[in-house]
Amino acid sequence: MTACGGAPPPPAAEPEPSSSTPLVPGERPGKPLVTTPPPAPDTRVNPPPAMVTDPPPPAAPSLTSVCLAKCDKLVSKCGTPAVESCRVNCSKYEPPPSTCQDATRAALECARDAKDLTCANVAPESCSPKFRAIAACTAGQAEKVEAGPAGLPEGWEHVKDVAAGYSAAMPRGSTDKAGADGPVRSVTAPDGTVYTVSVLPLLKEKASEKSLLHFLMKVQGRCSDKVKLDGFIEKAGRSSIHYKAHCPDKTDWNGMIYIGSKNLFLLSAQAAYGKIGVTEPFFYQFELLNQ
Repeated sequence: MTACGGAPPPPAAEPEPSSSTPLVPGERPGKPLVTTPPPAPDTRVNPPPAMVTDPPPPAAPSLTSVCLAKCDKLVSKCGTPAVESCRVNCSKYEPPPSTCQDATRAALECARDAKDLTCANVAPESCSPKFRAIAACTAGQAEKVEAGPAGLPEGWEHVKDVAAGYSAAMPRGSTDKAGADGPVRSVTAPDGTVYTVSVLPLLKEKASEKSLLHFLMKVQGRCSDKVKLDGFIEKAGRSSIHYKAHCPDKTDWNGMIYIGSKNLFLLSAQAAYGKIGVTEPFFYQFELLNQ
């Protein structure tokens, strides 16, 4: 039967082991292990954490905001005209000046925080140096102008008239002449602003906003139709007030009135609408002598 059935089939050939997969003695080779990389995270569902950065520093308040903050402090102690005048004055800082912004900010912040802030639309005495710095910085933009004394714009000087009883800061070149009621000193600046100091007799009635308004109506004529007075100050026998007017001839008239024991001093800066130049040193460095 063995001969009839033939030889048994040869055993199946074993697969040759992969040369890259070593065999452990006693083991049979198997199928190579196939590993599948894990799926990439779906950033649409779980976005990667954002980088944490420090927030940017807050922007400094605008010059107009600083100025208006000063006006807000006047509400509790000054009349409505003074507050409104202060706020109108702040409009000149919008847009901010193209130069001297640092000096302007320092002066406005000083006025905002000053303890000697008054109802007058003038710089507090404690902040005068900072406001003079604005004038000096602004004048410093001009070219070919002689340097002035410390604290004054370039091309300015201190003028002292002992006989008339005053000292004033004015552009160089002022001249003095006799007026109908007293001496008048004036000068026209390169920018066209006319600065004038008029020495006049005292008022017949006590100085007050009402009496000074009547005085300006006589002096300014039609310009007094839109005159505004603010910041009347009276102390130690001396009085002062600030005034501003728009004239029909399209000029601005801005100034101060100082009243001593012997004379009234009318300070005026006049120019075309919106063209009045530096006034801070002219108004705030004025001093009465022997009054």
